[in-house]
Amino acid sequence: MAKVEREYNSTEVLEKRVGHALRYLGDRTILNRSPLTRIAFIERLAKEEYYGRLLPRGAALNDVLNSAVEQVLQEMDDEPKLDKTCTYLRLLMHGLSGTQISKKLQLSREHVSRHYRRIALQLVTEVFLSRIKNSE
Repeated sequence: MAKVEREYNSTEVLEKRVGHALRYLGDRTILNRSPLTRIAFIERLAKEEYYGRLLPRGAALNDVLNSAVEQVLQEMDDEPKLDKTCTYLRLLMHGLSGTQISKKLQLSREHVSRHYRRIALQLVTEVFLSRIKNSE
């Protein structure tokens, strides 16, 4: 396992990186600078699938994260206790900020951040991590 992958043995660190990247979905300029783009899977995907495109690592990371969110939504959407978590993810994918999401959910920003954001990050990070491991 490469050094970069070893850095992500800490799920907490990986969740923070994924959380930061999720805030910038659709902005390859920021995603291209993410430490997540140094993961071998993302580097390989950028070279193989996005070669010749502007900011290929950012594009690869963007697509992998979008796909991870879509998988979480597809698998968890029918779970009543995860309804607001799924709504949080949908709104995040549409570019809404934490404050805007909390207004839509009619909950405090702190509650949304501490509860729904945390669960959403855990789920997306789990999918993201499984894709990295399955690519080895």
